[in-house]
Amino acid sequence: MSFLISFLSIFLAEIADKTMLITLSLAGQVKRRNLIIGILLFSILIMIIPVAIGAYLDRIFPLGTLSLASGIIFIIIGVFQLISGKEEEEKEIKFKVNEVIKVFLILSLAELGDKTQIATFSLSVALPNAFLIWLGATLGIFLPNLIVALVGSELLKKINQNIVKVITSFLFLLVGIYLILAYFGWIPKVF
Repeated sequence: MSFLISFLSIFLAEIADKTMLITLSLAGQVKRRNLIIGILLFSILIMIIPVAIGAYLDRIFPLGTLSLASGIIFIIIGVFQLISGKEEEEKEIKFKVNEVIKVFLILSLAELGDKTQIATFSLSVALPNAFLIWLGATLGIFLPNLIVALVGSELLKKINQNIVKVITSFLFLLVGIYLILAYFGWIPKVF
């Protein structure tokens, strides 16, 4: 269950996110193979940070407190995603380095502190099995960007970003509400 919740939360949040737009931009600047390797490295490493922090805090603070905080964070992300405007435009960054490193650095810097990292952190303190949370989050951020690297702009033109935004927002709200209700014992804990 931890893998599925993590994967779906991050995958849906990543669709039409700024990271995908940056990947689309990079697709025209670097070789496809290097783009995919850079995305893979980025995905693997960027999700270690929130899972590791969440797993560490889980040992310090009572589980219930962190689950409640996670529920509140999920609701805040869901509400902000519903009311927020367009994703910020990425700024073009040009420098001469290996293409894989370029992709890794640009995507990592863009993703630090993003809603997907906050969501992954929240999941890591609310759900069991940090490895499955990391694996789900890693695949959840990797696959949408891989699709963009492979199919590019044609796919983004066909996705209604408003529908994806609403679905993602409601997913975050549902997980947040569930975590809060389970914390107070008003519904049974499923995981």
